[in-house]
Amino acid sequence: MKKFKDFIKEISKNFNSENKNPKEVFKDFVSYFYFTIDNKINSTKQESIKNKYIKIRQSAIRYIVANEKAITSEICRNQRNK
Repeated sequence: MKKFKDFIKEISKNFNSENKNPKEVFKDFVSYFYFTIDNKINSTKQESIKNKYIKIRQSAIRYIVANEKAITSEICRNQRNK
């Protein structure tokens, strides 16, 4: 799980949302995360690597949803510090 945490922190550093409502910020982040990984999947030609990214995306989305409060507070903290 530490890998997901570090991976998500890295992606959240580049994330920015116009919303101030934490629930909306979280939804925006999930969308941003999904499409960031989706771009990696679509830019890869090898089927085995695509499948790897798809599995990572699915597992990471489950992790993000399970840890919504911690991730939301981390994202909001990052946005305040920008």
